[in-house]
Amino acid sequence: MKAKKLIEVALPIKEISAESVRDKSIRHGHISTLHLWWARRPLPVCRAIVFASLVPDPLDKNCPLAFKDAVTSLLSPQTSGLLQVDPYKPYTDIPYTSIEDPMEDNLRNRLMMFIGKFSDKCQQNMMAGKSTSPKEQLADGSLIKWENKNNPTVLKIARELIWVAYNSDKDKTIGFESLHKSFEESYSAIKMAEEALYGIVDRHIYSDEVVYLEKELNEAIEKFLSQMPSVFDPFAGGGAIPLEAARLGCRSYGNDINPVAHIIEKGSAEFPQKYGKPIIYSEAEFTAKYGKRGVCMAQEKGRHIVKDAKTGAYHIPNRLSWDVEFYAKELLEQTEKEVGHLYPSDENGNIPIAYYWARTAKCSNPSCGAEVPLLKQFYLANTNKKKVYLNPIINDTNIQFEIKEGKYDDNVMPGWNNRGNLTCPCCGSVTKVNEIKNQSKNGFLKERLLAIISESNQGKVYSLPSEKFCERMKTDIGEVNKSHEIMPVHYDQAFPVCTWGYYYWTDMFSNRQLRFLDTLIEKFNSLKNTIEGYQTALLSFLAIWIDRIAVVNTSMGRWDVSRENNQHPFGRQAISMIFDFPESNPFCLSSGSAMNQLEWVLRYLDSESSLEIPAVFYHASSGEKSQFAPKSLNASVTDPPYYDAIGYADCSDFFYVWLKKTLGDIYPIDFSTPQTPKAEECTAIKHQHGTVEKAKKHFENKLTEIFDAIEYQTSDIVSIMFAHQSTEAWTTLCNSILGARMNITGSWPMDTEMANRNVGLSGAALESSVTVACRPSERKGYGDYKEVKKEIEKKVTEEVESLYELGFRGADLLTACFGQAVSEFGRYKTVEKSDGSEVSVAELLEMARNAAFDALLKGVQGDDYTKFYIGWLQLNGTGEVDFDDATKFTRVGVNININDIKQEGLLILEGKKMHIAMAEEHIGKSSVEGTRPQDSPIKQAHRFILLYRESDRAKILRFVRDICPDSSSPLWRLLATLKELLPANDDQKQIVGILQNADDFRQNCHDGYKPVQGNLFEDL
Repeated sequence: MKAKKLIEVALPIKEISAESVRDKSIRHGHISTLHLWWARRPLPVCRAIVFASLVPDPLDKNCPLAFKDAVTSLLSPQTSGLLQVDPYKPYTDIPYTSIEDPMEDNLRNRLMMFIGKFSDKCQQNMMAGKSTSPKEQLADGSLIKWENKNNPTVLKIARELIWVAYNSDKDKTIGFESLHKSFEESYSAIKMAEEALYGIVDRHIYSDEVVYLEKELNEAIEKFLSQMPSVFDPFAGGGAIPLEAARLGCRSYGNDINPVAHIIEKGSAEFPQKYGKPIIYSEAEFTAKYGKRGVCMAQEKGRHIVKDAKTGAYHIPNRLSWDVEFYAKELLEQTEKEVGHLYPSDENGNIPIAYYWARTAKCSNPSCGAEVPLLKQFYLANTNKKKVYLNPIINDTNIQFEIKEGKYDDNVMPGWNNRGNLTCPCCGSVTKVNEIKNQSKNGFLKERLLAIISESNQGKVYSLPSEKFCERMKTDIGEVNKSHEIMPVHYDQAFPVCTWGYYYWTDMFSNRQLRFLDTLIEKFNSLKNTIEGYQTALLSFLAIWIDRIAVVNTSMGRWDVSRENNQHPFGRQAISMIFDFPESNPFCLSSGSAMNQLEWVLRYLDSESSLEIPAVFYHASSGEKSQFAPKSLNASVTDPPYYDAIGYADCSDFFYVWLKKTLGDIYPIDFSTPQTPKAEECTAIKHQHGTVEKAKKHFENKLTEIFDAIEYQTSDIVSIMFAHQSTEAWTTLCNSILGARMNITGSWPMDTEMANRNVGLSGAALESSVTVACRPSERKGYGDYKEVKKEIEKKVTEEVESLYELGFRGADLLTACFGQAVSEFGRYKTVEKSDGSEVSVAELLEMARNAAFDALLKGVQGDDYTKFYIGWLQLNGTGEVDFDDATKFTRVGVNININDIKQEGLLILEGKKMHIAMAEEHIGKSSVEGTRPQDSPIKQAHRFILLYRESDRAKILRFVRDICPDSSSPLWRLLATLKELLPANDDQKQIVGILQNADDFRQNCHDGYKPVQGNLFEDL
């Protein structure tokens, strides 16, 4: 029997979540900056899930001895100079729990600390209730830390652990020493082969030596991969999961039916790893290939290009990055010569970075008819340090502006456009949104240049355009090619812009923008025949660059006044109607320019080229069982779509239009359709299937079909990330998994957006995703509801006790319990009640919640009201819950009804919603409640919070003397529990202060409760 994988037993979810939140803000070199794609999973989550899906739990009785020895050898204390360092020692006291929780020093916990461990500084700050900068949260040796994505020491440890896990699983008689030796030999062979090949001068010219050395490198990589597991992502999307699987040294595969995603994937995790390598050119070859432009580029500072003083040879650290930059600049120069005059300088000779336009509508008042800019507000810059705005000057129906600095009163000067309704500043009449839409559909909305945006040493500069300048902007643009690829006009949920008369993708661009893009693509296509060698990779990156240029050069972009930069139209997974927009100057050097877009591409290339193992991608729809042999994949890790949350195909048509022009002849099969394939996409987009029900059925059937194929192809773990935690989401996920002959063996919540989550399992939040681990499962016959219920209760209770020791609390603990409940349920084909009806997944989850709730409340001291309060926070947080759900909740674990709880003031009813009361809401109107020893502990806790907030030391000491004079008093444990469960609100802030001063209160509570001046609140 095989050992359980780590992902089935435990994960450092707090650490993974912390780094994932940070990952959202990382820009330079991050995969998200290569090309826009929607809802990528954060890299720390992907790396952690892939790793934990491939290594066994070292404490499992079936874990190979070689792997235990590997963890002992690689993750034990190390000697550094005269000091002994122990980077993966488990926490002496788990920092995110309020009570003292030592973490046992065992192999499982060391393996978790290797994945992610809070730094010593962060641990100390967490204990003190202080924050830590995101960069300093995780310890330096953590696998998932951003700084370690190319760290050879950390990655080598991860790869060796996976190597040992994979090979010892195949043959448990092999010892660690033997596996360590074979790993070192294979790993070193790759490095030596790279050094030999990349040391050859002019290796771009094929010779017998170059062919031989390339063969040696490919064979070394293949030999290494033959002894590493294979990982497959059937919904590869933006490529994050295959990238991380390859980073960990695995044979990595990815599928996606979307051709835009396919190009992004190859650019993310195949081409940089294959071609972004060092190259040495002889002086003659370099000059012949790159000419004077190349020589000048090579001499620029900061390039790390070395020219050999003796031979004159050029040492280029990254061939692909260099070539992309060289040819991109050549294309841009050629394009500027032809259309650069369309982007004129201002009267002072300054090169604008953007031209700020507003669409204008005609006032519907017949006696007015003013052409009014559809402005929602007037700021051009609105930062903490800088405020610049357009001040209107109205003269009859003539609207002019002046530019002023400072703040304006938006009550005195409100915007003229409110949700598309126009309030005319000339006559005060309101033109309704439908009339404005009709003007737009009939082509009557005009565009007016309001400002010129330039850049100086002091930042952005805003100026008004003169009449002469406006005339220059009207210069003859020449012939414009307006292709007629239609937008998803019936998908107004994601494309409300279409309801304004924008029907074709080219409608999103001004004629100037289209002329520029067409010219750039014309030069690009002319360049194709001049490129030799790795043409596909190089042209793909240049096409990705053109995509980046296109998305920031539309008339649907947005000028972000808080950052003073240009934002692309996809602020969310949608394109809304934009009434004022910046038209970027592609030939400047600022935000939105072609050079700025090139910098992002080059940063990613330089960031990911050091890895030697590329992923393999297929432009294919998953679900085809014959793609891989039965059980030939070791693990599948994926992040599937969810119903109609994102219309990937519809959104990506924006890029497909341009990629078909740039890469249609390079990837003729991928771009053979008029637009992206939609019929086979695993989503539930209504307009593609006719009705909501048909769309949902398509999604559910497609998801089950793909999971069924994965089960057929995968021999071990299938890990699935799901970005929703609603009951409907769980039902869909569980039904698809169980319907594909798999069973859930573990489930883990991850926060990827909010540092402090305030959503329990009663609400679905995109920020909080769940990852489930599954295995192929043999079904028994029919299960009896009562027997299965007992088994679920037993298993969940064991899980609660085990995970509580690891610091799991609240919704995190409950999500982890769900997986265990489903695993018991999934052992049967169906589970039936006594009346013959089948138990649904929704009923199963309710059963799991109840079992977890009961297990949690066993450790809570106090009356039923206190137990209810703690249980509610565990399940629901402080968010609102439907009244019916609240009523159902009170039937579990406590002997009080909903009316008693409302009467007690613990639940606040607002309409049909309820939320748990905070201290002020609960007993704020009383001065006595919670001051007596016989009062409910939750009342006492709330009274303590209110007293501490008042900062009256005498009252606090009197309260401590009467209620909790000793550290063993139950109230202190209750306060510690509340600190863990409450979000970062005022109640929690007061509790943090109380616990920090607890020793002082207890020591002085019998001293006549005289006020003590000085140090009580100085740390707050």
